[in-house]
Amino acid sequence: MATLTLRGGHVWDGRAGTSSPSSVVVDGRFLAGADGGGKTLDITGCTVVPGLIEGHAHLCFDTTPAWRTTYENDTPAKMLLRMASYGRRMLRAGITTVRDLGSPTHLGIELREGIAEGLTEGPRLLVAGAPITTTGGHCWFMGGECDGELGIRRQVREHVKAGTDWIKVMATGGNMTPRTNTFAAQFTVDELRACVEEAHRLRRRVAAHAHGIEGIRVATEAGVDSIEHCSFTAPGGYEFDQPLVDRVAAKGILVSPTVSVGFRNWPDDGRRQQRGQVLKALLDSGCRVLMSTDCGIPGVPHESLAGGMQVLQELTGYAPLEILKLATSRSAELLGLEDRGVIEAGRLADLLVVEGDPTHDLSALERVRFVILDGEVVYAAR
Repeated sequence: MATLTLRGGHVWDGRAGTSSPSSVVVDGRFLAGADGGGKTLDITGCTVVPGLIEGHAHLCFDTTPAWRTTYENDTPAKMLLRMASYGRRMLRAGITTVRDLGSPTHLGIELREGIAEGLTEGPRLLVAGAPITTTGGHCWFMGGECDGELGIRRQVREHVKAGTDWIKVMATGGNMTPRTNTFAAQFTVDELRACVEEAHRLRRRVAAHAHGIEGIRVATEAGVDSIEHCSFTAPGGYEFDQPLVDRVAAKGILVSPTVSVGFRNWPDDGRRQQRGQVLKALLDSGCRVLMSTDCGIPGVPHESLAGGMQVLQELTGYAPLEILKLATSRSAELLGLEDRGVIEAGRLADLLVVEGDPTHDLSALERVRFVILDGEVVYAAR
């Protein structure tokens, strides 16, 4: 693989308190003490940052209000093509790693393997396949229905047999599945604990979708590894519970808050401000938070992670640098991806080059100039 040198701009390594003038030399990984050679890119006026990590995506959804019609009318082949197209868009936005937390199991795995083999262009994928849910529960149509502890254990085994990286379980109902209850728990503590036990036995971690407070409480008690959304929604607003947040933090459970550009479309009825207060409390309480958007749902384009990061900053008041860490070094650390998320010798050379400096202004992330995956330029803005 030819050596590539990025010269003339600033570099932020994923950890430092600021960016600084520097050069980056890569082949498939970052090189230390290299004298360059090979190809050189002039990135004057730009900043190099680690490739972004999207913590919660749905590549099988088309982002429109008619998503269910599209989903049901797609053949498996067409859906796989659709998923590949969305993955390509994400990569060209500088998102080099994606955790897909809900798609037909075989399609998610086929896409992950196809990208890894170079059959199509896309980000590195972590896939959970069809979410485990109750009969008629949230996202039942993906094929993960089961009931009782034995049924859950069997579903976990089937997912691991198929080759999933994570186990996704629906601890509450969801807004996109009629006749489910977003505020109530779908499984008991014992049922979710069986899911966790079986997954951990097979060296997989469990991500639990949970909106309402009771689902968050059950997921926390069961010892899941991450809570998705963790929104504390209640009829008419939010029902926040600081002691429960403290338990989530004390247990070291990851929180994937799914903050997106879709929040900007909410009516001005106070809900967005309330959600911001919940998000700030999660961060202030020391919860292990990573960046995620739930992209693919209506109004949330797959490539809009940068916009979601700006929304999170607006809602919490946290500095751009701290938000940027949540989508790079912090996400890599929390997801167990020790080979990425930081610009450091020996790490995977996944990079985003943007005009401006996102450590001070997150909107710079939308001014993409180059995307580099595994040391190769996979996108260059015209």
